Amino acid sequence: MTIDTDVEPAAAASADPMERIRVVVAEACAGLAGASAETVVAEARRGLYPGITAAEVELALVMAARTYVEADPDYSYVSARLLLDKLRREALTFLAGGFDEATQAAMTGRYADYLKAYVARGVELEQLDPELAAFDLDRLGAALRPERDLDFTFLGLQTLYDRYFLHSGGTRYELPQAFFMRVAMGLALKEDDREARAIEFYGLLSSFDFMCSTPTLFNSGTRRAQLSSCFLTTVGDDLGEIFHGISNNALLSKYSGGLGNDWTPVRGMGAHIKGTNGESQGVVPFLKIANDTAVAVNQCFAPDTPVYTADGAKAISEIRIGDLVLGQSGIYREVTDVMLYDQTDPMVEIDVKHSVEKLRVTAGHPFYAIQGVPLEQSNSRTLKWLENDKVRAEWVEAGQLSKGDYVGQVVPKEIVPVPGLTEEDARLYGILLGDGHLAKDGMEWGVSGNPELDTHLDFVRDYLTERGIHFWEAGQGDTYRQIRWASGLGVLRDPATGRITGAGEPTLPFTRDDLYDGQKNKRVARRFSHLPHAQTRAMLQGLLETDGGVSRGVEIYFTTTSRPLATGIRYQLLRLGVPAAGQYREREQSHTGRRSDGTETAFSGTVKAFDIRVPAVSGIAELLGCRPLTKRNWFEYGGMVFTRIRDVAPTEAVPTVFDLKVETDESYMTTAGLAHNGGKRKGAVCAYLETWHIDVEEFLDLRKNTGDERRRTHDMNTANWVPDLFLQRVESDAQWTLFSPDEVPDLHDLYGEAFARRYAAYERAADRGEVTVFRRVRAVDLWRRMLTMLFETGHPWITFKDPCNLRSPQQHTGVVHSSNLCTEITLNTSADEVAVCNLGSVNLANHVGPDGLDAERLRGTVRTAVRMLDNVIDVNFYTIPEAERANTRHRPVGLGLMGFQDALFELRLPMASDAAVEFADESMELISYHAIAASADLAAERGAYASFDGSLWSKGVLPVDSLRLLDDARRGDLEVDATQRLDWDALRERVRAVGMRNSNVMAIAPTATIANITGVGQSIEPIYRNLYVKSNMSGDFTVVNPSLVRDLKERGLWDEEMVSALKYHDGSLGGIDRVPADLRELYATAFEIDPSWLVDAGSRRQKWIDQAQSLNLYMAAPSGRKLDELYRRAWRKGLKTTYYLRSQSATHVEKSTLKGTDGKLNAVSAVPAAAPAPAPAAVPAPAPSPSPSPATPVAPVAPEAASVPDIDPDAAAFCSLDDPDCEACQ
Repeated sequence: MTIDTDVEPAAAASADPMERIRVVVAEACAGLAGASAETVVAEARRGLYPGITAAEVELALVMAARTYVEADPDYSYVSARLLLDKLRREALTFLAGGFDEATQAAMTGRYADYLKAYVARGVELEQLDPELAAFDLDRLGAALRPERDLDFTFLGLQTLYDRYFLHSGGTRYELPQAFFMRVAMGLALKEDDREARAIEFYGLLSSFDFMCSTPTLFNSGTRRAQLSSCFLTTVGDDLGEIFHGISNNALLSKYSGGLGNDWTPVRGMGAHIKGTNGESQGVVPFLKIANDTAVAVNQCFAPDTPVYTADGAKAISEIRIGDLVLGQSGIYREVTDVMLYDQTDPMVEIDVKHSVEKLRVTAGHPFYAIQGVPLEQSNSRTLKWLENDKVRAEWVEAGQLSKGDYVGQVVPKEIVPVPGLTEEDARLYGILLGDGHLAKDGMEWGVSGNPELDTHLDFVRDYLTERGIHFWEAGQGDTYRQIRWASGLGVLRDPATGRITGAGEPTLPFTRDDLYDGQKNKRVARRFSHLPHAQTRAMLQGLLETDGGVSRGVEIYFTTTSRPLATGIRYQLLRLGVPAAGQYREREQSHTGRRSDGTETAFSGTVKAFDIRVPAVSGIAELLGCRPLTKRNWFEYGGMVFTRIRDVAPTEAVPTVFDLKVETDESYMTTAGLAHNGGKRKGAVCAYLETWHIDVEEFLDLRKNTGDERRRTHDMNTANWVPDLFLQRVESDAQWTLFSPDEVPDLHDLYGEAFARRYAAYERAADRGEVTVFRRVRAVDLWRRMLTMLFETGHPWITFKDPCNLRSPQQHTGVVHSSNLCTEITLNTSADEVAVCNLGSVNLANHVGPDGLDAERLRGTVRTAVRMLDNVIDVNFYTIPEAERANTRHRPVGLGLMGFQDALFELRLPMASDAAVEFADESMELISYHAIAASADLAAERGAYASFDGSLWSKGVLPVDSLRLLDDARRGDLEVDATQRLDWDALRERVRAVGMRNSNVMAIAPTATIANITGVGQSIEPIYRNLYVKSNMSGDFTVVNPSLVRDLKERGLWDEEMVSALKYHDGSLGGIDRVPADLRELYATAFEIDPSWLVDAGSRRQKWIDQAQSLNLYMAAPSGRKLDELYRRAWRKGLKTTYYLRSQSATHVEKSTLKGTDGKLNAVSAVPAAAPAPAPAAVPAPAPSPSPSPATPVAPVAPEAASVPDIDPDAAAFCSLDDPDCEACQ
């Protein structure tokens, strides 16, 4: 197969395209023992065809390599390197202003010059900070490491390509090493030797030893450097303070911030309101307002809105999780959530010129649009305006659109050839869709037409004759002819009747399912929806010469009664960059027709049809012999066609509306225009309420799907802020009193013994009638209800107030009133200060070898990382003054880790083992030691943070020392191993002497996206599956645990049978008998591990951390008793917070990506799903291991616990995670 004809200029630049393919694939496979270049080239050849474009060749190569990932994970690197080749061509061509490309080898000598051109263009486009151009770019260019471009897995590079790399009009011009250098330069802007520090920071990022959080990667070095990940606020009780807090939420979330709101100060239901002499409705109505503000307005469509999916256009109400939809990138992405809202928000009706039906959408839903272009302006002038940034394509809310604005329609990019299909086959397919049929019994094809007018009949005769297919004809006079032939070769006929009774091999490369959908409507089948463009034009020719025509010699039309076919032809035209308009019409008819034999027949009823107007552009006009258009009323820009809006008008609101959440692209194409993924903002806030608040029981119900919708917050995360006293009352089976905070105003600011004394005093005051709004409940009953709601809805999460405060270094400046969106940040908040934290994570997997931790490398990584995080504070853009005030005064940062599970694989330590718990302890101690030392060194260099005096640091109390404060407050009721290995005495003295640059230094965030970039497991998570299958337009591809494959290969067990078994068992080894027990133990997945191991490992980490950790807990078959034991264990082990409870049914979140599933997120079962038995913890409460460097141990105490009855499984459903990954904290 050659590709030397009809090739776009980009491909023609190479004298022998196949030779370049061989070179690029050989480069991609170099150094990868499990990959074969010949295999990839051979697979890619199957998708090549005459006239293929260079872009299509690039895609074919990536897809070919990805096919073999399940055979060997090395092919994931091959796929990434082939995607990198596409990126190089895209970026270099953009910067050069004309075609340019480079192999990996050639790029080694070009990266330095590219960096200078990249910075200059980024500044020119007003995307990069002009200060970057003032760096010594020659020095920085010489420091680039081009070979590190080869370290990405496919998922890692695709994540960067889709979401992080800078682009202009959809064209990426940022290569990986420039991306890392841009982030590094942005963080080095205020360093004395900016170049040296930028090179140091770049080295850490590009080696994957450390990665900044997503906001920092997005924005560092750009003109709007909002680099912070997390914000915490306290909402006051005054009405003005409440709405000021809600306003702050909107401002903070605008620039990628995850929010934690403390709502405890707001008075409860029934409390007196002095200003109105009325009674408060409590905190819940304000939470509802905050919830609705967090999602701005319902960004949703009417249920019948058609959206382009891989299976054709579907009504948005019919789309399910796991479906593929077309996004802004021109690529199909998976739907990860479908949101349904009952609403009364204002809606508008949008009439787009190149569409068939009007869109009905809530006024707040954004469309990709261009505004401010005069109605009569030429396309060339508009394109010039776009080039000069006089106007720009951007997201515009539907209610802000006006007549004459342009709306974007994405041109689909994907090409999926059908092996062996020819242009003649494609034309016949179009003819069959138009005037063809397959008999009900599937035995006979037929095509009809007017022999005096329809040239397609001659084509069908020639097609059949050339292939030796027997056909026969029937007709009625001179105006109707039908050609018929058997659907199989070697047909059998009944001797008496001549009827066909059987068939052999198919005569055509089509089946009934290729013509008809489940409702017997004709439509373009999925497998023919993304043919090469030449075949697409041939298909269109077949459609237009049957059910189409030409009016006045210049206008092409197409008419059909099938809605799916009308949508399909518009989609095929869009793939060619041609938008099509049309209309739906219904017409009553009543007339009489005459047959050829003279008899008459009556026609009456309603005719329903779709009329599509097809622009006669060059390439389509020739198909029907009409004159090509010389003027277009649309233009193409940035991978989209832009067409005018004819009208935008208010319309009656529909009661139920829908929105989608889409993987990566965060957008989806309706059949009229590109809409934003409104679900992106769902759940960006977590509301915290302390357990004594009078409204806590209503708070627990906020996420329920039943009850009064006015008192439900489906889009807001919730968390319980639990004081120690409450759990002590649970354990003693005592009463618990609920108060309204306006009558107990100081309670929220107290913790430990002071809280317990004051709480008891308020209880006595209530008994005396001095407190009027209160209610008493049995503590065990409230605890049980908390666990029930956690079990049913996944919320509210359970977090612990006292350890967060008693161990806080900043007790002297305020109180920790809540955590953040992902429960790892524990900073003070007040009316004057909004807490801010800047995050980044050490890749632990890069710091271990078979012999254990590389302590020296870890020391270097941590020290540089802390400096980077500290620099964020000074170059950051702050959206509100309260955030800037707090961040510059206290300077907290949050250094975390990722790849913990990968490190265990390397060390051969099962997650469910004492050795893994010890490793969690040892590794976190090293990180803690060097992070504190780095902050002390920065204090010596730059000065201590402003509020250092009076802090625990200033008293020589380090995080590990603060355990004693918690133990004292609990009177020994704390089970934490107090082992220490390093010389902490010397560090204490240095901190006391020089101070700390940062009030807080450590926090372990979820890291979902940055872990994908670096190719390791998320944060401290156990592996979820060892293998899973993802889908796209080209079929399914496998993601597999490379460590497992390596071990199975060594034992001769990696083969197709093993791949099939892993797929069958959802990536678990537990049910595969041929796998040795040691590997089943090492590679146990999340639900096969007793969650107490995760708690114990978290406890060991927590003793070293001055903030908290985002700790998910997994339980295959939850019950009330198991949850009670687990969460009390977490409390007694000294954890500050917990995050999601993931139950077995939560696998449906990921399982939507697998073959053979129903794709439902909220799968509800009354009976726990079967799961392999979890590895049990060593003992119910493991005793501390021997201490190599003894400190005073905190003695375990296990008082008699009150019994908490099991939750009735018939009355509860498993939790469903709306968004298990916190993108704000990665």
